Amino acid sequence: MTSTEQSTEQSSLSRRTLFKAAATASAAAAATTIITPGGAVAAPPSDLGADSTQVHKGGNIPTPAQYFGTRIGSDGYLAQWKDMVPYFQLIGQRSERVKYQEIGKTTLGHPYILLTISSPQNLARLDHYTSINARLADPRGLSDSDARKLAGEGLPFYFVQAGIHSTEVGNSQAAIEWAHRLATDQSKYMKEILDNLIILMVPCQNPDGLVLVNDYFAATAKTNLARTYPDLYNKYNGHDNNRDWIMLTQIESGYNISIVNKYHPQVFQDSHQASSNSPRLFTPPYLAPYDVNIDPIIVQQTNAVGMAMQRGMTAAGMKGNGWADQYDYWTPSRQYCVYHGAARILTEAATCSNLAYPLVGNGPLGRQDKAINFIEPYDSNTWTLRNVIDWVSEAFYAGLETVAYDKYNWLYNFYRVGHKAVTRTGPFAYVIEAGQRDPQAVFDALTIFRKGAVEIHQAQSAFTAGSKTYAAGSYIIYMKQPYAVFAKTLLEVQDYPMLLQYPGGPPVRPYDVTAQTLPMLLGFKADLIEGQFNANAKLISSVAPPSVSVPTPSNTGAYAFGPESYGVFRIVAALQRKNVPTFRAAAAFTDGGRSYPAGTFLVPPSGAAKQVLQDQARATGIPVHAIGTVPAVAGVQLKQGTRIGLLKPPGNMPSGWLMWMFDQYGVNYSVVVHDDYANLAGKYDAIIMPHGVSRTSIVTGLDSSRYPAEWSWAFGVGTTGFTALHDFVTGGGTLVAYGSGTTTAQTLFNLPITSVLPSDRSAFYCPGSILSQEVDSNNPAAWGMEANHPVWMDADPAYKLTSTTTYPVSVVAKYPDSGNQLQSGWLIGGQYLNGAVNGLSWTIDKGYVLTFGSEIGFRTWNRGEQKMLFNAMYYGPSQKLAAEQFKRLGR
Repeated sequence: MTSTEQSTEQSSLSRRTLFKAAATASAAAAATTIITPGGAVAAPPSDLGADSTQVHKGGNIPTPAQYFGTRIGSDGYLAQWKDMVPYFQLIGQRSERVKYQEIGKTTLGHPYILLTISSPQNLARLDHYTSINARLADPRGLSDSDARKLAGEGLPFYFVQAGIHSTEVGNSQAAIEWAHRLATDQSKYMKEILDNLIILMVPCQNPDGLVLVNDYFAATAKTNLARTYPDLYNKYNGHDNNRDWIMLTQIESGYNISIVNKYHPQVFQDSHQASSNSPRLFTPPYLAPYDVNIDPIIVQQTNAVGMAMQRGMTAAGMKGNGWADQYDYWTPSRQYCVYHGAARILTEAATCSNLAYPLVGNGPLGRQDKAINFIEPYDSNTWTLRNVIDWVSEAFYAGLETVAYDKYNWLYNFYRVGHKAVTRTGPFAYVIEAGQRDPQAVFDALTIFRKGAVEIHQAQSAFTAGSKTYAAGSYIIYMKQPYAVFAKTLLEVQDYPMLLQYPGGPPVRPYDVTAQTLPMLLGFKADLIEGQFNANAKLISSVAPPSVSVPTPSNTGAYAFGPESYGVFRIVAALQRKNVPTFRAAAAFTDGGRSYPAGTFLVPPSGAAKQVLQDQARATGIPVHAIGTVPAVAGVQLKQGTRIGLLKPPGNMPSGWLMWMFDQYGVNYSVVVHDDYANLAGKYDAIIMPHGVSRTSIVTGLDSSRYPAEWSWAFGVGTTGFTALHDFVTGGGTLVAYGSGTTTAQTLFNLPITSVLPSDRSAFYCPGSILSQEVDSNNPAAWGMEANHPVWMDADPAYKLTSTTTYPVSVVAKYPDSGNQLQSGWLIGGQYLNGAVNGLSWTIDKGYVLTFGSEIGFRTWNRGEQKMLFNAMYYGPSQKLAAEQFKRLGR
């Protein structure tokens, strides 16, 4: 009996029975011809049957098994994007239930697609239902009675994405079957879901990664090579691509939020896989804590969907599932949707072996104890990719059910969330004052808010708020608006609760980090105003850098721009590309009544300089001045075309994020590859050693016997290569290391530093927080920094300098000798940081080394302190000039 027949006869039959029947039909055998991915006609494999689907607007829709030539989830098989996209297109062409849409191209140029799925009559009125959702999302001026009418008339939207993490292969494979079943299943059960729900399906949130991982898997079949793609499965950030929901840097992140912002879904299902020893499937409820900026209704609805999924799996006889374990509801970097009205439903399926092969144990897999959040242990010793697909599919259909069968309450509660947002009482607004020291930081923050659908007003005249007067041009984010909480959670200080495993015991590990205070990370000020105030302010539809003009200096003067903004390195990179001579003053000076700090950039006047500076000032809002006389102070001339090398072991996310920053700025860099070690100085002036670069990753690298020749760039260079890196520095090169990269640099040069932090997490713990820091802004590595710019710390080392005579060394940044070390997030044992060293600059023979214990390049978040990395990589190779030399600026 097919799933259609079963559901027609008995709609209350368990979803497990329905699903298994549908899956069997998908893999059944007996068709006389098969449409293959290449469009050819092939004889059917013996296990494939007749296409049982209905004729729709364009003909029959082959089952996944018929189209791909094997059942999805078969051992050792992964469908590839080049075949999946045409199949989804075919479904969209032939089914009246499915609208296929290419949202855009990904970073590497692959199609990013959206399937909108519902009944034909609903799709015909998609704009109407979208407009209802938009009205409920922003209910200003909407009466309760009108909201109830709209809730009765509208339809909930259920947004599901798969495949953001490309080695978590099961969900994107399952999406093939989801799309087929939703398009073809004629049962009463499915029709009821589609009549009452609109499904937004992104079959793969990271198509680039699916191409890299699945194509590599296919290419290495029947070889002795490793089967898992070894590098980042997203060009820039790999697994961190779902930590981008606050900075919104990636193209694919932008596509995702454009769907959220347009359709205003009530549910966002984010489908993942976890380790092989995890519960067979995790769903919400989550562990504590949750961000209090998430509306309690959303929290409860999250719990409801998660438990509906658990109920469905239990009723279907699927064991080994859990909830309220490991994952919390805290950081917005993983959950844009919850600040925009949607419950985030994270599903995490246990992984099988080697991507697509059975995992077989000596006994039942996974934990075998019972608990209130883990009620039935898994009772088999085998777990396959097909199991993954079955489990995640059961949960997916259960999620659809629980929303479709309760559509009025989902829509009316959606309105309630929006109504509370637009009628909230205090605080009144955030004000971001005009004329701040770093216009790039302000612009970047405002850009994030606008992408996040936050309304921003700009003052047209001066006004007073909270006893402070603000100039015209200041920005106001009023809190009575639908998505104010997105701005609020990014602007405020985080106070993470003290969660211990037991009284006096070790901390409960947060799933990710605990702080995201943008003003501290980027380096700008945002004032929270509790009380109401009046301002002549205009709602802006887009943000732009401040308008600045570039005066022309005399022939004896120079262009001058300050070092305060991290955006200055966009300008530096542009000047380098045009071979425009660029200098930096090593001491403060004054000219024409204006004071300039140490690190100020000076550029001799020329036509090329004028054009670059005008273009860059317009793009960044960073003011460029003209000085009449070049000061007689010491300084440096940046090396023209400074060549930056980036150490990037395969799969290293910190280096990937840095690549993104470099590409945005236009930095002249390349990844250091195996063959470069024969002559590092011939190719690079400065080398960056990010967090995660170890001696092993350099010396051993990838195993040449396990990876094909195209990966030779990442093969180990042996101790000879490691010594070559040492010699590069002692011969005059520059090395910038941070995070665990500093440990590698310590090994390389035997640096006289030792960690001062206890290894016992009960004594010291800092899981991604923002701490206090003292910075020497007269040090070239810290030019332009504020003296108290905070530091991002995520389980990083802090040091004691044990000798000042081994190498010439100076302290760039340290933790305060006393006081509160925590500024935002969570910290245990802050007293151990008192007086500890963070940043050090070293002279090693002829070379220059900068080390930071902290990650000064963390996910592009802490751009304010990342400026020190840029300072160092240009300063090290620069020509050092005495005052008289500097005064001439090379003329």
